[in-house]
Amino acid sequence: MAALRADAAEPALPRGQVELIDAVLAVRETCSFALEHLRDIAVDMPALLPALETFERRCDALSARGIDVAELDFEASYGRSSMEYYDGFAFGFVCESRPDLPPIATGGRYDALTRRLGGGQEIPAVGGVIRPGILLEVAR
Repeated sequence: MAALRADAAEPALPRGQVELIDAVLAVRETCSFALEHLRDIAVDMPALLPALETFERRCDALSARGIDVAELDFEASYGRSSMEYYDGFAFGFVCESRPDLPPIATGGRYDALTRRLGGGQEIPAVGGVIRPGILLEVAR
């Protein structure tokens, strides 16, 4: 509770910063175009640059393994309200022709959760779930 009180006592973010955050969260396009769009935003928000370098390396690694990243969708706000404990890369695979179904698979990085639960010890962590029933349903 003390942390929440301290957070509530902090001044609001300046309007310009809120607009930049909103611009980042609005990015929803293929990985290639998302990277370009985020680079444009990073001109005014240089703190994004390390994350963009990581994102670019991830895209390069996927490409090197034969995955067409130009076909992969990217959504900056993905998992924001349903996967709060993820603090890094988060993913979800959906069947676009079956929007009535939940994601086939979801997951991501959650290093901060393990640091919190581990009493400050840094433990890299990644996890995910595959829903076999949904996978079988879309395979039909």
